[in-house]
Amino acid sequence: MACALVVTPRADVGAAIARGARPPLRCSACVIVDDRGHTLFARAALTARPNASTTKIVTALVVRRRAALDEVVTVSPAAAATGGGGLDLDPGDRYSVGALLRALLMTSSNEAAVALAEHSAGSHARFVTLMNERAEAMGARATHFVTAHGLDAPKHYSCARDLARFALRLLDDPVLARIVGTSTTTIEGPAGSETLENRNVLLESYQGATGVKTGYTALAGDVLVASATRSDRTVVVVTMGASSDEAAAVEATALLDRGRQLLARTVVTAAGRAVATLYFDPAGATEVVTGAPVRGPWRRADVELSFEPDAAVAPPLAAGDAVGEVVISAGDEIVARVPAVVSNAVAPTETSWGGRLVSAVLRGLGNLIPGIP
Repeated sequence: MACALVVTPRADVGAAIARGARPPLRCSACVIVDDRGHTLFARAALTARPNASTTKIVTALVVRRRAALDEVVTVSPAAAATGGGGLDLDPGDRYSVGALLRALLMTSSNEAAVALAEHSAGSHARFVTLMNERAEAMGARATHFVTAHGLDAPKHYSCARDLARFALRLLDDPVLARIVGTSTTTIEGPAGSETLENRNVLLESYQGATGVKTGYTALAGDVLVASATRSDRTVVVVTMGASSDEAAAVEATALLDRGRQLLARTVVTAAGRAVATLYFDPAGATEVVTGAPVRGPWRRADVELSFEPDAAVAPPLAAGDAVGEVVISAGDEIVARVPAVVSNAVAPTETSWGGRLVSAVLRGLGNLIPGIP
């Protein structure tokens, strides 16, 4: 008699995703992204908005490609006339690229942004073109720059998701990461040593804070791109359009806390979780279970688990034998594969040539049966 294989998915596959307490999030446009680029939470995260001095994240990235830290920058009259930010420059002042990068990212000096742009690309306008090219190359979907400093201007905007993407790239650069994670530093200028203080208050108030950039204009409101690292995992958050710098810090703190909870909630399904049942007629049946834990920072609603049986599955089977894979998907992306094994033995069954052919056909059909999210 033919030994027919029937795959029956389990309806409770996703039930093992842990649930954690969720702090209230009051941001109007915000995002939480982990260090692997996964979006853990988003609210209006692709909506283009004025983004103020968070622009300088990309300014720094472009400068790092085009200028060495020890190069000397001579401040032009145009750069000195920009106004705003924490380090005021005069025409003819001479600073190293490294010093101006610290002023750019820590005190949000607009003069430093223009001086670095002119030095790196020959003109501010050319540098902004390079910024837009770099943003596009990084996959930005709702970003366009008009200046290197981020003061309000028509058609100058970004979105929370793009800003998080830029921040991750900045944190990958050891020099820039060190700058944005520093609370206080000293640079050398025309008048001697100057002390710079980072405007990101979370560096002092949030455990594990590592950056990244503050911003404020009348149109943008307060914008904060923040990051924190604990247990070798980093979370980047962005909050846009806050009513004050204090409100932005509170919102970013809540986002970082939520991100930590989501990262801690990594067990999607434990080893031994049943995902399907295999029926072999007349040999019997066995449950298919995950042969290893499935871990990831995904939300329950975003995760799908499906069973892909091996085309050669047939009795006899011993408990623990591999019979295919459990495929874990988040959105359109396959994020993991783990072995699928049987939970109990299935006795051998004598099968004729014709029966084996029928069984093979049925097994092929079993491949088409998807798992239940």
